[in-house]
Amino acid sequence: MKKALLAVLVYVLISQLLAFAIAIVITKILWINTLNGIPVSILAPSMAVSTIIAILVCWKGLKVMRIPETFHTPRIKWSWALMAIVACILGDFSGNLLTEIVKLPDLLKNDMVELIHNNWGILVATILAPISEELIFREGVCGYLARNGMDPVKAIWVSAVLFGLIHGNPAQIFIAMLVGLMLGVIYIKTGNIVLTSIIHILNNAFAVTLMRLLGNKADDFSMVEWVGGYAAAGICIVVGLALSFCLLKILWNGLSPNPSPVGEGNLSVGEENQSKMNK
Repeated sequence: MKKALLAVLVYVLISQLLAFAIAIVITKILWINTLNGIPVSILAPSMAVSTIIAILVCWKGLKVMRIPETFHTPRIKWSWALMAIVACILGDFSGNLLTEIVKLPDLLKNDMVELIHNNWGILVATILAPISEELIFREGVCGYLARNGMDPVKAIWVSAVLFGLIHGNPAQIFIAMLVGLMLGVIYIKTGNIVLTSIIHILNNAFAVTLMRLLGNKADDFSMVEWVGGYAAAGICIVVGLALSFCLLKILWNGLSPNPSPVGEGNLSVGEENQSKMNK
């Protein structure tokens, strides 16, 4: 448990603080005026470099990740991958509606708008961030805890709560936690982060695309109004979450005994325990 939490702390400190340090050094070298903040064209690639360093530390140093094993897909049942994607889309859509109704403050909205109008920013938001977060929170926290004796359901909850809290932005905490729960279920059942990374990338890419298409109208866009008002939004939330829960329950109950991240290689939980006993 402590090692998984340490991995999250290390990841955040290195990926965030080191990124700003690198960006500040570059701006000073180039004699760029930083009174209006660090340019995204410098900050975004700095974030990319520092995130890669953080992953290497968690992988090689703390050894909480299985790389390249977590990218292996030989036994993934792609026939039900679509079901997992639909479940996450429904859950994410419902969660965003609920977040808007509750009116949680979005402290990073302006930063995101600036980020998605830069090529490096788009790369970080749609590719690097999703994959690195799946490595840390699904493989490095959920998987590590499950592989070391914690009940998989508890491991999913721990990783989801950390995933939500680490965003720090009130408007993102709940939805990130909800998405973390869904991705945790899929990760435990597949034993790798391939499908969860695809879903995470699609989610972020959709958000970035929508904000770019809306342009200046993004501030005025309301999902609640788009679906037809609060009553319609309430129905969408209930139906969406219910359907998402049902689909994930089908996956959870129907995919056993598929390979899970609690064993080494393709060993199941029981096989892994038996292997340790034989040793």
